[in-house]
Amino acid sequence: MSAIDRYIARRLARPFLAVSVIIVLLLTLENSRRLMTLLGNVEQPVAVLIKLMLYLIPEYLGIGLLIAVFVSVAVVFRGFALQGEFDIFASIGLSPGRLLRVPLMFGLAVALLHAGLRAYIEPAGEQRLDALGTSIALGNLGLSIAPGEFLRPRPGTMFHVDAVDRATGVFRGLLVQSRSLTVAAREGRVINGGHEGVLLRLFDGHVVATRAGGRLEATSFQAMAMPIALMAAKPVHMTPRHRNDRLMSGDLWRAAFDARTGSERAAARAALGNRFVTAAFIALVPLFAFALGVPPKRSTSALGLGLGILLIVGFVQTIAAIEDGADAFAPLYQIAVLLGFACLALAMLRAQTNRGPGAIEAMLVSASQPARHLSYWFRFDRLMMRLPTDRRPLLTTGR
Repeated sequence: MSAIDRYIARRLARPFLAVSVIIVLLLTLENSRRLMTLLGNVEQPVAVLIKLMLYLIPEYLGIGLLIAVFVSVAVVFRGFALQGEFDIFASIGLSPGRLLRVPLMFGLAVALLHAGLRAYIEPAGEQRLDALGTSIALGNLGLSIAPGEFLRPRPGTMFHVDAVDRATGVFRGLLVQSRSLTVAAREGRVINGGHEGVLLRLFDGHVVATRAGGRLEATSFQAMAMPIALMAAKPVHMTPRHRNDRLMSGDLWRAAFDARTGSERAAARAALGNRFVTAAFIALVPLFAFALGVPPKRSTSALGLGLGILLIVGFVQTIAAIEDGADAFAPLYQIAVLLGFACLALAMLRAQTNRGPGAIEAMLVSASQPARHLSYWFRFDRLMMRLPTDRRPLLTTGR
C-alpha cells in the first residue's frame, strides 16, 4: 500500500470502530430492561444478563457493520472535502476512483466478516440464547427469593421462606403450596434437577394433599425431594425467518434443497439469499458513502448522510420483507433489489465524477429548497400571530 492508501486506511479505522461500538452499546441498552424482566427468579441475575448480552452481540454487530461502513467512509471523504484535501489529491493526479480503492477493499473485507457472522457466529449465539432462556424457565440457574416474600412463579404455585442463609443456600421455614398440595418444612435447599427443572430438597416437614371429593390427607417426612416449576411454559411462535436465523450455513443449505415441504425449502432459500445479498450490498456501501458524504464547495450540508442511512434501512427492510414472504422466487427478487441499488450507486458515482465533488449533495440541497421555504414561512406566520396587533404592520410593510 502507498502512503496515501495507509493514510486513508488510518482515517477509516477510527470512525468505523467508534460507530460499531456505539451501535452495539445502544442496542444493548435498549434491550437490557426487557432482558431484566426475564431474570426475576434467577439467583445471579447480573451474570446471566451479561451472558444474554454477549450472545446478542453478533446480531447487533451484523446490524452495526452496515451503518459503520457507510458512516466511516462518508465522514472521511467529507473531512477531505471540508479541509481542502480533495484539491491536494487532484493536484498530484489522484482521481476519485483511485481514492476509492482503499474504501472498496475495506467494504469487501467487512462484507466477508458480515458473511462469517451470519453464517456461523450469529446462529451459534441464537442457539445459546435459546438454551439459556430454557434454563431460566426450568430454574436451572437457581431460585432467588427474599425472606418473608411470597413468590408466585406461576399461577397456582406459591413459595414462602422465613429465613435464608446466603452462605450455604439453605432456606428455613419453607411453605410450598400448589393446586392440590401444601408442604411445610423446617429447612430445605434448591438443587438442579436437570431436565426436571428445580428440585426442593426438604427436611422435617408435613404434607397436606387434597384428594378427589375434597378429602384431605396429611403425612410427615424427614427428607423429601419435590419438583417445582418456576415459570409457566410459554408457547414460542417463531416465523420461518427466525427459525432459519438459528441455522448454520451448512444446515441452511441442506434445508434449502432437502426440506420436506416446498414452503420450508422456499424459506431456507430466501434466508440464504438474504445472507449473501446483504454481504454483497456492504461492498457497495462505500460508493454510496462517497456520493452522499461529500458536500459541495463552501457548504457544510449533511443531507446526504441522512439519505444514505435511509437507503441502507430501506434495503435491509426490503430484503427482510422478501424473506418473510418465503416465495419460490425470493432469491431472484433479492438479487433484483441488489442490482437496482448497484445501478443507483454507479449512477451517483458517475454524476459525482462528471460534475465534481459534492454534486449529489448540491442536487439534494436544491431539491430541499421548496420545503425549506415552506418551513420558513410557517415559522414566520406563527411569529406574526404572537405579536401584538399594532406591531404587525411594521413587519409587513418593511418599516
